[in-house]
Amino acid sequence: MIIGTNQERDIAIDILCKSFYNILVPNSINFVVNENGNRYKKLKALMTYQVDLSLLYGSIFFSDDKKGVVLYLDNPPQSLKRFYLELKLIFKCIGIKNIFKVLNRENLIKKNHPQHTYIHLWLMGVLPEMQGKGIGSKLISDSMQEFKDDFVFVETTTPENLEFYQKNGFTIFHETHQLDYPLYFLKNV
Repeated sequence: MIIGTNQERDIAIDILCKSFYNILVPNSINFVVNENGNRYKKLKALMTYQVDLSLLYGSIFFSDDKKGVVLYLDNPPQSLKRFYLELKLIFKCIGIKNIFKVLNRENLIKKNHPQHTYIHLWLMGVLPEMQGKGIGSKLISDSMQEFKDDFVFVETTTPENLEFYQKNGFTIFHETHQLDYPLYFLKNV
């Protein structure tokens, strides 16, 4: 496992964009990525935001071959830098018309976040041609060692990802169907 730095920022963004580009089912990523316009450009804006926020207020880990990446957040505070990143996300990805839709979703999610200190396993991706080869499982296992004494949680929407996280030591502590897709909240055990 490799600890990510600003030097690997573009690699992380590229892996995440390629991981999610062809996933078109209703999920958290597609909920935020405004469907009007260039999907790749908007997806890249979202992944850039997530990588940049993780570099500021969390951790990024790569698989040894840099074919997979995982982002963790550690309770990011409000700051001018975060506000700037959020403004860029609004104008490059979400769009003005979708702000309230996305804010309502974020409020729903925050209501279900733990009330105590936690680490948020925010996003993980493996290059499509490398998926199903154990890279993601090893990356989760290795990176979770960094947080073995912490409460870690993750949200997911798809049955495949739900099964993946359950196989990797997470259990559901809440689920909601208030959006256009199911949303599962899992914690490490």
